[in-house]
Amino acid sequence: MSDTPVESRRPLVTADTSLPLWLDDLRRAEVLDPIENDSRTGQDRPLGVDQQAVFEICGGGQADFDESWNDLSSDDRCLLYARSFQRGHLQELLAAFRLLFRDSAPESPVVIDLGCGPFTGGLAMAATLDPCRFHYVGVDRSAAMRRLGHRLADTVRTYHPDAVISHRWVADATEDAWDLAPSWRPILVIVSYLLASPTLDLVVLIEGLNKLLLRIGRGPAMVLYTNSPRPKANQRLPEFRDALEDCQFEQKTEDDAVLPADRDSGYPYERRLRYALFYRSELTTLSLD
Repeated sequence: MSDTPVESRRPLVTADTSLPLWLDDLRRAEVLDPIENDSRTGQDRPLGVDQQAVFEICGGGQADFDESWNDLSSDDRCLLYARSFQRGHLQELLAAFRLLFRDSAPESPVVIDLGCGPFTGGLAMAATLDPCRFHYVGVDRSAAMRRLGHRLADTVRTYHPDAVISHRWVADATEDAWDLAPSWRPILVIVSYLLASPTLDLVVLIEGLNKLLLRIGRGPAMVLYTNSPRPKANQRLPEFRDALEDCQFEQKTEDDAVLPADRDSGYPYERRLRYALFYRSELTTLSLD
């Protein structure tokens, strides 16, 4: 990503949002086919619900996915979410990653995905890195989402044999989410649409993240923020920025990206994405706690 000052933010067109064939095949086998082959599914009624009701069932992505919804189980709701929203989010993260790593990609990084959902950030990373080797920590309060994400992560090598991904799944960043020795690996933290949650405690989130980073090691760390460009969606971005600055992160850029229309993603029109990048250089001391 460029170091364009925040004050001179301008729309940036990013045309390369294509998904590799293996990723489309994985989503077809693990998300789309189970829904289409379900006995409850009819025309425009995935798992027996009206297509227009899916947004409400998923709470716009902020639902408590561990709760059932009428006849839908928590796992059903997670599948509906992945069917309706994951492809578009994959394209957004692919666009951001391809900007971030356009000059060089990190070698065997640690990826911490806050509010990870169904492994979307991990799949986007697997579609970006070559060679595809990274460590992944998926953080999501929903056990049902973690189950689906874990299954998708386990399935990646079936469709992408060269991928080497170690992964762990936790409910929040304060848990013991790391069992490797501290190292100097580069770290990428993904914060995608998480600030849209009305119940999110930013102070607790950043404190937990900072403790996790110290357990992992002293390597350079980046935080990639993505969200809708609507002002209301980004109301808490200044608070988020301040909390990161208290942890020695510096904001490097903030921009809008324009993504092309893609009927396969359910968004048959051009759409925009707000992203920001924060960076902290490697620490001078290594925490062994």
